[in-house]
Amino acid sequence: MKIRTLVAACSFFALSAGTVHAADTASTFKVVIGSKSLEDKWGKDDSMDTLGLLFTYFPSSLPIGIATDIYGNGNETGNSVKTETAAGEFNLGLRLQSPVLNKSFSPYIGAGVSFVAAEREVNNAGKKTTYDDTGVGYWVGGGIDYIFAQRWTLGIDARYTSADVKLNGQELDAGGSGFGATLGYRF
Repeated sequence: MKIRTLVAACSFFALSAGTVHAADTASTFKVVIGSKSLEDKWGKDDSMDTLGLLFTYFPSSLPIGIATDIYGNGNETGNSVKTETAAGEFNLGLRLQSPVLNKSFSPYIGAGVSFVAAEREVNNAGKKTTYDDTGVGYWVGGGIDYIFAQRWTLGIDARYTSADVKLNGQELDAGGSGFGATLGYRF
């Protein structure tokens, strides 16, 4: 439940931030699909599927922009004991997007603060137990965009996030390494 609330609030913030910009500004919006690897302490839940939204607002056509990213990560494991694990991230920071190289490629790097919510739900013989927590940490990341049309891009995105949470009395890092493919729109 906390993760859904976090994602809804962050989505509203990210989408509303894109509506307030002057004519001399630029912005990018990307959808990322990929995977996330967590530390070994997560056991069978240390690999998750990822869906994310990346928004960058570049004021006054500067190469440094304000990054607002939202990631949903999760997996489901088990047969007799079913475990659903999810981690939601809201990342706020700065992103440097270099000018276009060779008229087709545009690399970027970024870093900032990460707000994370994690939840593990265990269903054992019909008895459902839920553990959840939130944490604050940091993120660093980068990637490269291939500009295939005037406003459209395809690319790759890599990131590392670190934020501690406590689930069922166990201290865990809900961050990890993420990698994904992006589809972006520049406006």
